[in-house]
Amino acid sequence: MMPDMERLATEYKKSRTVLVAQVDCTVPAGEGLCQKHGVQGYPTIKVFKLKSGGSKSGEDYQGAREYSGIKKYIDANLAGPECSLEDKEGCEPAELKILEESEKMSTGDRRAKIKELEDEMKEKKEQAKKLEKEVKELSKNVDLFKLGGEKPDKVMQLINDAEFKEHCEHRTCVLAFLPHILDSGAKQRNSELKVLDAVFKKAKGDGQPVGFMWLQGGDQFEVEEKMSLQFGFPAVVAINVKKGKYGIHRGTYDKDALSQFMGSMMIGRVPLQPIPKDLKWSKSEPWDGKDGQAPVEEEL
Repeated sequence: MMPDMERLATEYKKSRTVLVAQVDCTVPAGEGLCQKHGVQGYPTIKVFKLKSGGSKSGEDYQGAREYSGIKKYIDANLAGPECSLEDKEGCEPAELKILEESEKMSTGDRRAKIKELEDEMKEKKEQAKKLEKEVKELSKNVDLFKLGGEKPDKVMQLINDAEFKEHCEHRTCVLAFLPHILDSGAKQRNSELKVLDAVFKKAKGDGQPVGFMWLQGGDQFEVEEKMSLQFGFPAVVAINVKKGKYGIHRGTYDKDALSQFMGSMMIGRVPLQPIPKDLKWSKSEPWDGKDGQAPVEEEL
């Protein structure tokens, strides 16, 4: 900053109406700002009258470039009222009350009041440090509680709405609707889960931030109907709650086809549809790893 500008910046440092600042147009941090405001040569002085209806893009300063000339311009065009004994009109009502109270005090009383306020400031600063430490500790505890609720990054069964939100609310999730255990059996289901696990590991290895969950077809009839999955199981969808969109895998259920679906989805080549309104996942029983037992029919 030019010496005269540095002097002005120091003089108006405590001003509530004037700010003297510099921008280095030769570095990336300032280059964009300078381009935005049409700076073409250096040094360039811009004037911003944000509180007086002036241009927010800045006006070129055409006046004198020495300290006294710039100060005269600031005082005449930019500086507003400041709260002081000489300029009480610049005081807010609460400020004026304190200023006039101080003005009436004796030197001893004023010094005692200043000492009282300084001691109070010191005490408040110590309290603030203590509170800041407590806030950091609370923040750490919040993070730990969040970690306790996060599931290991693996293929999980979707058994209720809360599990879905915790696992998928913050990222894209792939949901595999597998055939009912009575229609497939444990051997086939384990084979289908093995395929899904392989796709999950490949996605993780490729750095794709995607969650994987599976659920039993038929357990979420309303969801399946709303998402148009009546074509049968296994059915696979990718869903993003934040974006409010989902896409359906239309190919075969194998590692290569599902991985291709993942890749297409990540580059925006999967047709997406709006997530149906009021989509909620019903509670279902966790799979015990065994073949299903058909319900016993009652004799008439």
